Amino acid sequence: MVIRARIRPATRRDAPGPAARTRPTSPAATAAPQVIGDLIGRMMTHIHRRSAGDTLAILHQAGISMAQLVALHVLIHRGTQTVTRVANCLRLSAAATSHLIDRLVFDGLAARDEDPADRRQKRVSITPAGQRLVLKVQSERTREMADVVARLSPEIRRQFGQIMLRVIEELSSLPEGAP
Repeated sequence: MVIRARIRPATRRDAPGPAARTRPTSPAATAAPQVIGDLIGRMMTHIHRRSAGDTLAILHQAGISMAQLVALHVLIHRGTQTVTRVANCLRLSAAATSHLIDRLVFDGLAARDEDPADRRQKRVSITPAGQRLVLKVQSERTREMADVVARLSPEIRRQFGQIMLRVIEELSSLPEGAP
């Protein structure tokens, strides 16, 4: 099945950006990674504008930042990591990451232990409390997005669901760490 997207002109509600100003006119042009990135960004702008309040409330109540939440995601999906590996994933300095992890450890969301093979290295893992927090945030975010997507027509939801499944399958097959 081929889904033909009609690209409409930008409105004041759309996030400004280079691709938002120049709309592709051919289906081939919509396959450009920059254009797709722009379309995903515009879609997320619409979703965030209509939701995200409860997710942010959970983060605020837990007293964690978005960077700390991303660190917990790294630990859930990649398992126990060194501070350096977490820093590389977050694109932060080792010192900033160490401070961020100290806070997660203090809050009981992560644990830090010596690496048995190299006592100079510290290994960081997520605790059951950290896992529960990530799952709570994911569940709330899913609910918020579902509320927004429910406002779309059934046909668009069906097409979107089908293409999302295909995108997720392909993304899942890519090697870890690939951009």
